[in-house]
Amino acid sequence: MFSGRFDHATDEKGRVSIPARFRETLQHDGHESLFITNWVFQKERCLALFPPSQWTRLIGKISQRGSLDPSTQTLQMFFIGGAHEVQVDRQGRILIPPKLREYAHLDRDVTFNALIDHFQLWDKALLQRIVEAAEQQMMDADFVGKLNL
Repeated sequence: MFSGRFDHATDEKGRVSIPARFRETLQHDGHESLFITNWVFQKERCLALFPPSQWTRLIGKISQRGSLDPSTQTLQMFFIGGAHEVQVDRQGRILIPPKLREYAHLDRDVTFNALIDHFQLWDKALLQRIVEAAEQQMMDADFVGKLNL
């Protein structure tokens, strides 16, 4: 399980260090690579990163859907077609492919954001705006009531 939000910086080659807490989880589960792909959250671009076990599980779910279904084809074209497997190096870094850096508008300042079984990588300033908007939603009693937690 992943949790937390961590600011990091990419280097001139497009490498970024995975947060130590995320690396510990990956190492505990024996993962030395990640699957990274494009994603959209509330009409904003980011990258989604999955440990191999979660990626395999997700691909299995997508494979069960009808391959002739237009929505499934769109998901496969966008999500699966944009995916890359990246190795975690000895320093705990990954190299973000140039097309994915360009897609998510990632420059130097980035933020990792946990989502239980995987995590995202965002432009730091963009995620800050999204988190502030989410905070406003959390202040709405009706919104929180609909969560049924």
